[in-house]
Amino acid sequence: MVMYNVGDVVFYYSTGVCEVVNIGEPAIEGLSHNISYYTLKPLSKNHREMIYVPTNTKAFMRYAINAEQAQKYISMIENIEPEYPETRNPKGVQDFYSNLLGTYDNINLLKVIVSLTLKKRQCADKNKHLNQTQSSFLRRAQEIVYNEFAWALDKTSDEIANIIDSKIL
Repeated sequence: MVMYNVGDVVFYYSTGVCEVVNIGEPAIEGLSHNISYYTLKPLSKNHREMIYVPTNTKAFMRYAINAEQAQKYISMIENIEPEYPETRNPKGVQDFYSNLLGTYDNINLLKVIVSLTLKKRQCADKNKHLNQTQSSFLRRAQEIVYNEFAWALDKTSDEIANIIDSKIL
């Protein structure tokens, strides 16, 4: 298990990019004592409240990417092949996208964005829309990637959206 230090910038699955601002037992009623917690300060405008995560958590957390890594991922977008579920069964479609998103791996997240952006464009050409499930997974993948890349590259999420969209051919 990776141990983080005060000052580290991490990606926490439910919140996105956060800074570790403290490690220890917070003086907050309702939290278990004798357990050490990371106090995470979200760096996204979407989240403002401190988050307390046990240091022995099983929840997904990793170091946030840096500018060099973000640029590398962006340069790979044009070569990402779209991937779609082999079934049209709603449960199978949901499982397919949940599995990709659940890795919190940027390649898999970009694969969802590329695949569903292309599908969304195809639908728009026919005056149709993505279904609700696909739209939801696209939005979640975009939120995760755009926020982390925006932090890494010191840009806004909208700027990252435009950069990524322009790379999807």
